[in-house]
Amino acid sequence: RDSSYFSFRNSIDLIVATVREQFYLILLDRALIGVQEESVRVLQSQLQDQQNRFEAGTVPRFNVLQAQVALSNQIPQLITAQNNYRISQLQLAKTLGLDFNPRRGDSAPLEAVGELVYIPRVIQITQAIALAKENRPFIKQQKAIVFSNNSQVGVARSTYFPQINATAGEEFRSSPLTDNIRAARSGYIFGATGSWAIWDWGATFGRVKQARAILEESKVTLDDDVRQVELEVQQAYSNLLQGKELIQSQEKNVEQATEALRLAQARLDAGAGTQLEVLDARLQLTTAQSTRLQALYTWNTAVAEFDRATATEVKYSACVDEPRTRSKLHDPRPTPAPKPTPLPLNGDCAPAKVTHTRTKLESSLAK
Repeated sequence: RDSSYFSFRNSIDLIVATVREQFYLILLDRALIGVQEESVRVLQSQLQDQQNRFEAGTVPRFNVLQAQVALSNQIPQLITAQNNYRISQLQLAKTLGLDFNPRRGDSAPLEAVGELVYIPRVIQITQAIALAKENRPFIKQQKAIVFSNNSQVGVARSTYFPQINATAGEEFRSSPLTDNIRAARSGYIFGATGSWAIWDWGATFGRVKQARAILEESKVTLDDDVRQVELEVQQAYSNLLQGKELIQSQEKNVEQATEALRLAQARLDAGAGTQLEVLDARLQLTTAQSTRLQALYTWNTAVAEFDRATATEVKYSACVDEPRTRSKLHDPRPTPAPKPTPLPLNGDCAPAKVTHTRTKLESSLAK
């Protein structure tokens, strides 16, 4: 029972992390659409300016063709960004279990509210690994399996010993000499039977050996699971460092690229610059904006994965004893709730506490 409970908790943590990552992907794709739309507007303005200059006879037709080619090359990127945005919405809707509504047609099944932001975190890797080892239901599940396999060894060894069954009872019999049902005689009955399968010791030895092998295998699996958790935490921590460094490297880059585009346009208007400088500055600005958004997405998804790896995103009521702290495995325990819920759980357990991310999600189906 404990193994199934911890397995279910692990599935919940995976789903929560998946929803967060898909939600952040929607925010990224929507922001990238804005970047591409702004780039298209700049190129359209540049094309119109070059056409006016060409008609006035101040620039050759080559400049107009350059502007047209740049605009034509940028439009497919905008179309791709819009398609990625639609697909990311559909993926999140599928994860949330939203069915297709024929009345909706090709419109979005939901609307994501919010934007990608950077909220710094102070994290120590040693504490994070210790926290993950303590909280991850993935490890607790394997511990429960080890305890279960250990009890199976005792079950297999039990056939080495004699099996004794004892019975006791009280019997009432009415008297055959009278019709009075109250005139009954009572007595006690005791009985005992025993058996000892001494000729099955070979089979018992094989079963015990098999049970011990399964126990040792589960212990090895537990050790490997611990190392897997350590690896996941270290990978998430490394991704956090990468996201932080990317964001810091892009803090001033967008501002500098915007200023470079303004100066290139001013030089062109004054006759001191070339159209190629403007197009190159525009490309650098689009790249800087996209890189900054990717850095924010990397950071937020790394945070979601780190919370999953350390099992700190969702809080559960401690209705089931931890396998490593249970003193008597045969004691009855209250059946835990199958999922986190604000309602009181059976037994005397405290209500479950569920933490939520700072982002919000609204569904168009609910309107």
